[in-house]
Amino acid sequence: MTLTPEQVAHIKQLVSNSNISRMAMKDDLIDHLCCSVEEKVSDRTPFEQALDRALLELAPNGFTELEIETYILLNQKTITMKKLTYSLGLTFSVLASIGFLFKILHWTGANEMLILGLGGLVLFFLPLLLLTRKSTGVQEKLALSSLALVSIGGVLKVFHVVSANEFLLLGVAVFTLAYLPVTFLAMYRNSIANS
Repeated sequence: MTLTPEQVAHIKQLVSNSNISRMAMKDDLIDHLCCSVEEKVSDRTPFEQALDRALLELAPNGFTELEIETYILLNQKTITMKKLTYSLGLTFSVLASIGFLFKILHWTGANEMLILGLGGLVLFFLPLLLLTRKSTGVQEKLALSSLALVSIGGVLKVFHVVSANEFLLLGVAVFTLAYLPVTFLAMYRNSIANS
């Protein structure tokens, strides 16, 4: 037994009044509920009872939880990749910072921590960050370039490679002469626009 136009309109109104933000999901829910209610109504169940049972089967805790679960299922790989990226970034940054401290205090293990921290930032964190970010602006590109150059220079400096100074100087130059002016110009423009 097919649903009447009034019953379909009732289901559409019910889903439209929910706090689901994505239209595609609303359309899918309307379609699913209509099919489920049609199946239950064909067994001689009254429409309201069939709708209540269909809602209970589909979303026992409401549409909001259903939308969150759907988002997580559709984006699980992205969420996992971002967790990995930022966890690695934090770990390698902490290693590099502690390595710098150890180097200043002339404690053992400084070189190893610097190599792991700075090398990990360049080899793992930055490529993963570029993969997980949708688009990066000029400011972010300058910051990441500076970080990469300084990190490479730091690792090469630990190994006493001849070109280490050039990488460090280039990284500091990009940071000082490009990133900082662009950042302060953006801050200035935002302050003018907000006043």
